[in-house]
Amino acid sequence: MKTLTLALLGWLRNRADDITTASRLGWSHTALWLKAAAVAGGLATTALLLGWAADLGLQAAHALPWPTQKISDPAGLLTTIDQPVRHYLTSRTDQLPLTATTAYALWQATGALALVLGFCRSSGGRILWLLWGAFTVAAVFTATPAPGREVAAAIAALGWAALSLFALRGISLSPTAFINVHVPAPPAPPAPQIHATIHIPRQAPAPPVLKPFDPQQPPSLN
Repeated sequence: MKTLTLALLGWLRNRADDITTASRLGWSHTALWLKAAAVAGGLATTALLLGWAADLGLQAAHALPWPTQKISDPAGLLTTIDQPVRHYLTSRTDQLPLTATTAYALWQATGALALVLGFCRSSGGRILWLLWGAFTVAAVFTATPAPGREVAAAIAALGWAALSLFALRGISLSPTAFINVHVPAPPAPPAPQIHATIHIPRQAPAPPVLKPFDPQQPPSLN
């Protein structure tokens, strides 16, 4: 039991050292288990926030029915777009927990939000606006009776394009001109040359060695 307690205390001490090291040296030196815990916690928090935001969005959409019948439309242009979308959503939500009224309100709220975000130059809002417009045109084309299907889809596309002038403002389809100016690099300086010179001092010749006189040898050898 004592050995198990000491092992547990050592393990806890090592984990505390990992936390201290992470707080002192930063993310790059953080232990792997701390990184995994941080990522898992971040994902769980993000999922909870997204679920909470989605629930609020559905509640807000359910509270905004905005029926077109209350809007003055003498030309019938809005009704040409609105009625097919309502019919499309009604026929596609029969087997869903989502009611047709909530789906219709969510479609309207999404379009309004995407239009505002696109006008504010939000990239996500502009992507949402493109997806919303494509869905609207497809729904109008699908739910309109065959004789006037193409005309209704064309009216929906024109209305979407007119509103896109505000949602996609600032976007230019013309190619951007790139001017490439080539500036030659300055020539590299010559490499330094190192010459090593070794001076050897000249040595004086050694004095001749005189041998003792030997009377037995001839004078030329003495």
